[in-house]
Amino acid sequence: MPNGKILIIEDTVLIAKAAQKYLEGANYEVQHVPDGPSGIKAAKEWLPDVILLDVSMLGMDGFEVCRRLRAMPVTATTPIILCTALSSIADKTAGFEAGADDYLVKPFQATELLLRVAAQLRHSKRTPAALEAPKQMIGKVISFFSLRGGSGSSSLAVNTAIALNKLWGASVVLVDLVRPVGVCDAMLNLHPKNRLDTLLNKPPDEVDADVVASCLTDSEGGIKLFGGLENPVLAEQLTENLVTAIIEHLRQRYHYVVLDLSHDLSAPTVAALDHSDQIVIPFPPDINAVRLTNSALEVFKALGYASDPYLIVNWVFPKNGVARAQIEKTLKTNVQTVIPYVEGIWCNAINNGTPLINGDADSPLVTLLEDLAWRLSDPRERESKPEKPTAMWQRVTHRLSAQK
Repeated sequence: MPNGKILIIEDTVLIAKAAQKYLEGANYEVQHVPDGPSGIKAAKEWLPDVILLDVSMLGMDGFEVCRRLRAMPVTATTPIILCTALSSIADKTAGFEAGADDYLVKPFQATELLLRVAAQLRHSKRTPAALEAPKQMIGKVISFFSLRGGSGSSSLAVNTAIALNKLWGASVVLVDLVRPVGVCDAMLNLHPKNRLDTLLNKPPDEVDADVVASCLTDSEGGIKLFGGLENPVLAEQLTENLVTAIIEHLRQRYHYVVLDLSHDLSAPTVAALDHSDQIVIPFPPDINAVRLTNSALEVFKALGYASDPYLIVNWVFPKNGVARAQIEKTLKTNVQTVIPYVEGIWCNAINNGTPLINGDADSPLVTLLEDLAWRLSDPRERESKPEKPTAMWQRVTHRLSAQK
């Protein structure tokens, strides 16, 4: 079964053929038309899932085609990606004002084209519950992601989830989406009765809020855990639609939804990233980790993510790492947090199922984790004093006041 129907409206044959080849190679059904009027007709009759629209066409240009597509009920919400050599801010503004959803500058690579098409398909498939969510609670979704294994993503996700609860007294759920096997349950010394495995064979329309809630386990840290995969054989059955449903149901019930993600850019992982309000990338200070982080940043840029990732350099080894200044120069952006090396402390916490954030509040590492939770909090919460300030809130705000 095709992944979706893509209509290409493009008057340059070579570009259209190249795009069609890329898309058909990724199992999309593709139709190409050479001009605006025939594109409008094809869109009305064929009802594509995504439209790739050239701007500089003879006769009716892409901006006008886009406006007319948006005026037709059958294509009013169809994702439209403008494809053009024009790249100025004015040109992009004109495209978005005409109703486009994304902008792809020629010449483009196959990878960028496929990522942007897939992103628009995911956005258009959001459930009705997700579209109505602004009328209800909308929790902040924070994803911990790294292309480099051994970066400490899972440990930081666990500790941040607990810290957010301790900081605000807010409802927090930690969602383990790591493949092939989840590890957050062990870090919390939990044994979930139901977990992600139990949802894999359910039809998407049966995965409602109550079904998702049945996979939650209480933690002594004050948070809920959505247990990850236990059977690695089932890992390939995890779909982007299921990931989307889980996130959208949970963000309507919890103030914070913290995601622990796999070290890949598979469809389920990218679906989770698409639904994230903040992406946190921890990585150790070695050359390969910096290279992989740079690749991740390029992918996020291609996907059009508005929020910049929060970068954490995690010293998982004692010495000889790449200097912070060099890392920032290579990545062309700032590192927000550096976690120092402390021999054995993370390993002991994992083996004992006792997250560091539950330890001595005067410990420098606990202090750092508290401050990290503050920075990742909803900005609206940071603007005013809670009715019942927690002990952690008082410690963090006291430190902030002392720094002024």
